[in-house]
Amino acid sequence: MKQRNKKIIAIAILALIILAGIVVVNILGFNKQLEFKQGQSIDVYVRKEIDEKKIKEIANEVLGKENMVQLVEIYKDMVTIRAEQITEEQKNNIVNKIKENYEFEQTAEETIINTVPATRILDMYKHYVIPMIISGVLILAYMLIRYNKEGIIKVLLRTILIPIIAELVLLSLIAITRVPLGVYTPILVIIVYLASIVFVTKKNEE
Repeated sequence: MKQRNKKIIAIAILALIILAGIVVVNILGFNKQLEFKQGQSIDVYVRKEIDEKKIKEIANEVLGKENMVQLVEIYKDMVTIRAEQITEEQKNNIVNKIKENYEFEQTAEETIINTVPATRILDMYKHYVIPMIISGVLILAYMLIRYNKEGIIKVLLRTILIPIIAELVLLSLIAITRVPLGVYTPILVIIVYLASIVFVTKKNEE
């Protein structure tokens, strides 16, 4: 009875986490790293090789630390500065501060604030979709062959449902805690997926 009660409590907690995650995603969406969020950027063409570290210091001073600095062009003589929001005053300050370190023609008035659209989550991780599907199908086939005596339906449900629930819980926790989705998220997804497969394997061997 105690074991059954523990299972019911665990299921209830997982269900609440997933429900809370769905609510947060519907209201706020996922939090994304800056490079994937909708934001604004400016391009400054200096016409000579730029010290990226120095530009980063200027960007941090004017915009705060939530910004991206990227050198572009083959000769690294143009820089793109991106943040969630860049005001006209901030743009002017950045360009003028860069002018204190480099001589170039572009003025603050000529510098345009560009709007950068957000990257869709599907586009962020599209390279991982096919490998995950292929590995999932192979693992499912392996489970069905190895543990066929346990009952095909039982093994099928465990192998599909447990990883799905585990990933839903992970994504819900990411949404609730507002941890930014980014380049390291697939690593977490893979770790949880592998852990859920290990759990399924142990369950099938009991």
